Amino acid sequence: MQGVARAFVAVVPPGEVLDAVEAAMVRARPHVPGARWSTREKWHVTLQFLGDYADLDAAAAALEQVGLVAGGLGSEGVRFGGVRFGGAGAFARSERATVLWLGFAAGAGLLEALAATVGEAFSPLGLSPDGRPFVPHLTLARMRAPRDVRRAISAVGRGPVGPEWIPDAVALMESTLRREGPRYRVHAEIPLG
Repeated sequence: MQGVARAFVAVVPPGEVLDAVEAAMVRARPHVPGARWSTREKWHVTLQFLGDYADLDAAAAALEQVGLVAGGLGSEGVRFGGVRFGGAGAFARSERATVLWLGFAAGAGLLEALAATVGEAFSPLGLSPDGRPFVPHLTLARMRAPRDVRRAISAVGRGPVGPEWIPDAVALMESTLRREGPRYRVHAEIPLG
């Protein structure tokens, strides 16, 4: 069926922010040998995964509504401001991690509100969040088997990473799984506000 694909909705940081993310990753990398490190062209903050069989055109139309309400983010009344990366973390926990990520020093609440608004927009399509708590992050690395990443987290530090930036669009991303890792393509980009 054409127009159906594995997809997710994300915010893509600007280039100068990605430069700082790259520097943070360089500090962490020696402490987790053998990890599968994410590459710059794949860096994003996922707001919602839509599954393996999302109707891309219907999802893009639903996201248009998100763009219209993003200035106030609907009922939450949260206004857009700046967000800033800072501090690393891990899923499931730092002593036995399968994912190393970069979190937010500022603006996490804005991304949480935006993710909730995206979820509300997709609800009529039957595409609702998976029920896990939303943790805004950018994935730095994945491990095939659980690893202790505490030294990598310390190497990144708790302080801010890069400049503050304002999310000005959400992207509907198509994901194609390949042996060498997923390939992402922007299907639609919706300006916010």
